[in-house]
Amino acid sequence: MTSLPLLPTTVIGSYSLPRWLERVREMHRIGNLTDEELEEAHDNAVKSCLKDQELAGVDIITDGELRRETMVYFFNAHIRGFRLYGPHKPIGTLHPHITMPDPVVESKVGRGDLGAVMARHFRFAQAHTPKKVKVCVTGPHMLTKRAWNEAYKGDDRALCFDLAEILNADLKQLVAAGCDFIQIDEPVWVGYPDEVRQWAVAAFNRLVDGVNAKITLHICYGNYQRTRLFPGTYRDLFPWILKAHASQFVFEFAVNDFSEFAIFRDFPPDRELGVGVIDVKSDDIETPEQVAARLRRALEVFPPDKLYVNPDCGLKFTPRSIAFAKLKAMCDGTALVRAELEGK
Repeated sequence: MTSLPLLPTTVIGSYSLPRWLERVREMHRIGNLTDEELEEAHDNAVKSCLKDQELAGVDIITDGELRRETMVYFFNAHIRGFRLYGPHKPIGTLHPHITMPDPVVESKVGRGDLGAVMARHFRFAQAHTPKKVKVCVTGPHMLTKRAWNEAYKGDDRALCFDLAEILNADLKQLVAAGCDFIQIDEPVWVGYPDEVRQWAVAAFNRLVDGVNAKITLHICYGNYQRTRLFPGTYRDLFPWILKAHASQFVFEFAVNDFSEFAIFRDFPPDRELGVGVIDVKSDDIETPEQVAARLRRALEVFPPDKLYVNPDCGLKFTPRSIAFAKLKAMCDGTALVRAELEGK
């Protein structure tokens, strides 16, 4: 793997989900495909995703989360205590009609095979690309809020800390497999600022305690079907999120034309910022010049050695041709700014 350039480019995690892969999964569910045939389909989808990111010029890539049914169910399925597909529940507060059959916590949660599965998926991805591969992990707060918390009688704090304890061991198993870049996704924090202040940050710190890897914390406004799910702003989370033991924070900015960026003028100088320069909620394809202009605005506040470049959020619901074009524009626009900085 090559060393990272100035202003490294990366992705948030998910990549465009092929319709054919959804049909393959359905064929497997009804018994028309074997486990081995499903695995072959997943392998092919992941290799195609890796190649797209390489061709676009992304420096730090992922497997597109293409083996995961959702960013929630994948983890529920490999942690003991959950029953999948419980009653429907709104997944945000802005659009209560957007619901999912959230899992039910039927007993005290316990460790399953999640660490081994994530390690296997990481090793496969890293074996098929010369690029650095990071792994994205849904955080304990998100998993807590997207569940019917029956076993804990609605005590979300207790469930969250138990999940953090379990995931901590799984992250260490992932690191033992060679992964040294882990992104924790907590996309609902903006919707629960009081819980962030009172206990969610502490649960995050338990999650990453002793994990010998670069830890990135991604916070957005929700992005199911490319729709914002929560009101509120990043400002509502300050200064409490700065107590999170993450070396890098990743936020979405492009969707709001950097309207919240001013609050980051007082960001601690020892932290890195992953700056969203691609709007994943729109099919409009940014030009490299637009990306460069957004990066220049970020550089008015942050030194270049503290900035990473990424889309606002995942690309799961974005058509593949558009997702690829957006990543290409992101990388080409970043190259323009790198050239400017190197010419100074």
